[in-house]
Amino acid sequence: MILWGSLSRRLDINALNRHGLLAPGRSFPWQWSSGANVRIHVESADALRLSYRAAGEPREYRAAIEWTPCHLGGERPWFRCPACGRRMAKLSIGEVAACRRCLGLNYAAQQASKGDRPHNRHWKLRRALGCHELIPIELTPKPKGMHWRTFARKIEQLREAERQAFAATAAQLERLRRC
Repeated sequence: MILWGSLSRRLDINALNRHGLLAPGRSFPWQWSSGANVRIHVESADALRLSYRAAGEPREYRAAIEWTPCHLGGERPWFRCPACGRRMAKLSIGEVAACRRCLGLNYAAQQASKGDRPHNRHWKLRRALGCHELIPIELTPKPKGMHWRTFARKIEQLREAERQAFAATAAQLERLRRC
């Protein structure tokens, strides 16, 4: 099983549409922060061709695009998985181009161990409050626009998450000490 969060080569059709890149006849490169890139050629409103290298070998895939009407007007594009035909917004690019289910990918949260969950929750709450990692909870400033009651509730949740994270760390250290 491959970790979905570690695979940064996902092509988001909504991002392509937002940037106005789905016009038939357009051809352009798309690069991810990992340095990987793909050349995209929009053949028609209903298909695009992906050209890239995987494991040193050139690859080329045709990806079907389906358009569905939106409730407030306009249309929304979707990829059709070349392997299973499912409709999805993000196409994963690897040895083959397919949806995450066909490639056996999962999300980082699905990969985390039970011992990691308290730490993940703790950091998620800190980020939600804009709390820097070195600032003690007591000195965390209230984010602009947040009600005091909401802030107090989130601070309590953060305290509880921190307590659980410390308890999980202590349990892991105790297990290591016994080895």
